[in-house]
Amino acid sequence: MTQNLSAQALLIIIAPPNLEEILVDLLLLQKSITGFTSCRVHGHGTRPGAGKAELSMVEQVTGRQQRVQFMLHAKLADLHALILILQTKFGATDLHYILQPMLELPAI
Repeated sequence: MTQNLSAQALLIIIAPPNLEEILVDLLLLQKSITGFTSCRVHGHGTRPGAGKAELSMVEQVTGRQQRVQFMLHAKLADLHALILILQTKFGATDLHYILQPMLELPAI
């Protein structure tokens, strides 16, 4: 399958709060990223195969975990390069990402 690597895509990164500042610094250093948004979100459930052991008692009772979410768009090739960095630096952490093609990106 061939991909148009000049096409734009949307990358959503969901991470534990303790990685927030590290990720902000990392994203700000990326020359191919002109900006991004971040917000506090709640994660519900567990990672596939993780079970309830990774949830604190409060998280088990409330059914939610604190998370921080980053959203950014850039060229697909640049986002693939960023994902490789994320996998290398944060592969052993509870970091989750979603890469989506962008069908429309209006110029305002």
